[in-house]
Amino acid sequence: MRYISHVMKPPEILSPAGNPEHLETACLYGAEAVYLGVRGGANLRAGARNFSLDELAQGVSYAHDRGVRVYLTLNTYPHDAQMEGLPDIVSHAREAGVDAVIVSDIGVLSLVREIAPDMPLHLSTQANTVNSRALRAWAGLGVSRVILARELSFEEISRMKAISPVELEVFVHGGVCISVSGRCLISNYLCSRDANQGRCTQPCRWDYALVERSRQGAYMPVEERDGYTFLFNSKDLCLLPVMDRVMALGVDGLKIEGRGRTALYIATAVQTYRKARDAYMNNPQGFALNPEWMQELGKISNRGYFTGFFLGSPDEQDINYDFSGYVHTHHLAAKVKEIKGELTVFEARNPLIEGMEGEWLSSDGMSRKIVFWNMMIEGCRRERIRPNELFEMKAGFAPLPGELVRKPCSEGDKVIRKEACNTFATRMST
Repeated sequence: MRYISHVMKPPEILSPAGNPEHLETACLYGAEAVYLGVRGGANLRAGARNFSLDELAQGVSYAHDRGVRVYLTLNTYPHDAQMEGLPDIVSHAREAGVDAVIVSDIGVLSLVREIAPDMPLHLSTQANTVNSRALRAWAGLGVSRVILARELSFEEISRMKAISPVELEVFVHGGVCISVSGRCLISNYLCSRDANQGRCTQPCRWDYALVERSRQGAYMPVEERDGYTFLFNSKDLCLLPVMDRVMALGVDGLKIEGRGRTALYIATAVQTYRKARDAYMNNPQGFALNPEWMQELGKISNRGYFTGFFLGSPDEQDINYDFSGYVHTHHLAAKVKEIKGELTVFEARNPLIEGMEGEWLSSDGMSRKIVFWNMMIEGCRRERIRPNELFEMKAGFAPLPGELVRKPCSEGDKVIRKEACNTFATRMST
């Protein structure tokens, strides 16, 4: 089955936006919609900086000026006390022109319909929608789009899409919880921080050892590395290698996870999936995965990649037994702040040393090498630049404000991540 471009519209690329800078980055690098939360609101990324109500209005205006839609997440399961501030948030969202509200709880859904009856409602993946009857039931309650559970295969999504009365959205990239659609109690049990209230401590990423109750201190031989095993540690979701099948579904949204991630992560993931989506739309019959796209995704923070449930139930190869922390091949070196004639004003995001090489990520999809040389602060040449310092330099090209420059990390990190990505690519090609 192939996606017929003249019959169906292309699915929108949805980006996370954990703060205003991330929203601007997503707009610049090709997102067609962003999803975000407000401070004190019922959203599942309470640890992100998020948006104030004033920033929400400014963000919506900024995105709309660039043709990008904004979806507000109110997708926790709030208790009565946590419901008290929601009416004010919903009112502000309506006045700001938010394009849709993402909900999980039926009480929050009812509240949004009461205060903003014309506001489109999207159902969060937290609601764990895995069958067609649920789609019809949610449609009857006023939901216009359902973000499907991540525990669904290509065949299951195809059947649901064929009879769905609402728009459908799927996750294509990002972290995966060891839980049912992200609903997990481990963090609450161990740390008294409720994942379902957006305060997850990610204990499924911790290292564990097994001990029998009557044999305290006698660890059982279940270790995989250095005396510990990572029984819960899923790799990250990546559907890029099966993008042709994703597009064949004809869904309405392709969602990237990561409101707690960095601007570099957002720019790279959004731009890469946008390239793949556009390439398919331009030539469905001749579409082929560009190896450079996987290389790009290998340059952002990840725990190794797998295709989730999309090709069937995951197996032991999809648990990252060798996990010892996130490994980064690249960091954000600097961000373009403004252009002053022949000079470009950068804001450093990591320490820079004269002669260091970086890579400019153009928002038009191109990349170009850059050498940090003759860096000037207030007319004085500096050999070293500290994070957050503004400096001027001749870039040798014409970047746009907001564009990013990345730099590689240590050689050891690059080798580790390159091997992991090569292994995933090899598995998907066989």
